[in-house]
Amino acid sequence: MQIYVGNLPLTFSDEQLRALFELHGIVRGATVGRDKNTNESQGYGFVEMPVKSEARAAIEALRGKEMEGKPLRVRVLKPGDDFHQHALSLQGGGRPGVKITGKKFQGNVGSRAAGAIRRGGQRGS
Repeated sequence: MQIYVGNLPLTFSDEQLRALFELHGIVRGATVGRDKNTNESQGYGFVEMPVKSEARAAIEALRGKEMEGKPLRVRVLKPGDDFHQHALSLQGGGRPGVKITGKKFQGNVGSRAAGAIRRGGQRGS
């Protein structure tokens, strides 16, 4: 399960984010969003936990927890969310060559697949 974590302290590292969630279960990956040019934290991160019950417990336990005077914003990250594709790219997931921007799909997808995507998944029409 992909989890979005907002309001992280700017000094937080990937290891600290992982340790925060490992208190509640197995963590497959934890990444703090960083500026590409300066490598400074942007105050948010993504965590992937393979066991849904552990992920839900972590979300409930950490949502609103104060870190350096700011409450954490923690929620499930679902496909279609603004940060979903960004999370996949940071953690090395997703489909290479495919960029999702709003409703437009670009990249290395076949013409039939692209048409199906534009029609909302109806392949035969």
